[in-house]
Amino acid sequence: MPHATPSNRKIGSGDVITIDMGCSYNGYCSDMTRTIFVDYINENIKNVYNLVLDNQEIALNEVKDGASIKIISRITEGNLKVNGYDLMHALGHGIGMNVHEDPIISYKNDRNLKQNMVIAIEPGVYIPSKFGVRIEDTVLVCKERKRSFNKVY
Repeated sequence: MPHATPSNRKIGSGDVITIDMGCSYNGYCSDMTRTIFVDYINENIKNVYNLVLDNQEIALNEVKDGASIKIISRITEGNLKVNGYDLMHALGHGIGMNVHEDPIISYKNDRNLKQNMVIAIEPGVYIPSKFGVRIEDTVLVCKERKRSFNKVY
């Protein structure tokens, strides 16, 4: 599930943990998600993680002034689908005074990115009742490229 429900279950070896976090500074928000692994990474889960990371990098490389939101989303969704997965939620969203603002980064959005927009790119793959992987970064849309506020490790 893209948004988990807290429980009293203890974290164990081999668990996949998705941490979605952010902060606010002078009224402006940030948003970042990381997926981490306890003790080891199952090879199948590692492949999904690498697929999500690759797709995030592909999408981030397309972020610049004038870029089509629809095309960026379609590239990611198509690549995930070719690999047997669906993007269960939008590829991302705007960030400002609220953590979720326009524009929604989705194939349903015909708008283009504009210089100085702050957006989050957050592809995710979720295998029901098993695990989920999401990697999210906040970026500033610039004329020629994006400026990242996070680093992907």
